[in-house]
Amino acid sequence: MNSKPVNSVVPGGALADLPPAGVRPATRYSALAHTLVSEIAEGRYEVGQNLPTEAELQQRFDVSRHTVREALRSLKAQGLVTARAGIGTVVRERAPQRRFMQGVGTLQELIQFVEATRMQLLGQRVILADATLAEQMAVKPGQQWHVADVLRFLPNESAPMAFMHIYVRPEHSDVLRYVDTAGQPVFALIERRHGVRLVEVRQQIGAVVLGSADARRLKARRGAPALHILRQYFDAQDRLVMASLGLYPSDRFSHNTKFRIQPQDKDSR
Repeated sequence: MNSKPVNSVVPGGALADLPPAGVRPATRYSALAHTLVSEIAEGRYEVGQNLPTEAELQQRFDVSRHTVREALRSLKAQGLVTARAGIGTVVRERAPQRRFMQGVGTLQELIQFVEATRMQLLGQRVILADATLAEQMAVKPGQQWHVADVLRFLPNESAPMAFMHIYVRPEHSDVLRYVDTAGQPVFALIERRHGVRLVEVRQQIGAVVLGSADARRLKARRGAPALHILRQYFDAQDRLVMASLGLYPSDRFSHNTKFRIQPQDKDSR
């Protein structure tokens, strides 16, 4: 998905390509984050030095507090800064860490994760689920699936962050040709092109070590630790519409989950 560069600065400190207030806020904080990343890389803020306060960033770039906080959150996720109580936001690295930190709690966040990466389609094939795959995906043995073999990359990185198999039903197989060009999740393509409404995503995460073939594809070391992530997508009839099996080297990817604890009612204790 092509996008216009957003890291230039105009006189007065406003972001040159920052959209007007109220328009695509994600783009506004992404633009601010991109600018701050560039300034850290150029040495405007040295390692160990504080970034300007939220109020100062608001005034300099003429943005809301929410935009500033989301931009700083992005920098923290990249490992560039850390927040210290009573001190402020401190620069810890000049360049982003290569590990991608994913925090997914909603389907929208999963879409944002997919849109933040790019995919390279290696090939397609048709398979019949054997006993192992049938048990893993909870489908019938012998059921036909169309499979796309895909590498997932962070922008501007040559080493893949993941190697994936994407499984779709034969009646939806036309979407696989758009895997590396649509800039959208495959499940969103199925919904749009075939009118399927997905209502549930189930995810399983396990730890594995990379074999020789997978290590070569991922430009990683044989025997290196990796996350094995299975995602299954179901429609309103609890029918499996698609699934993905991915290998993510642990030095390039981590999966973060946040749980919010709700206070119990006195009557429920």
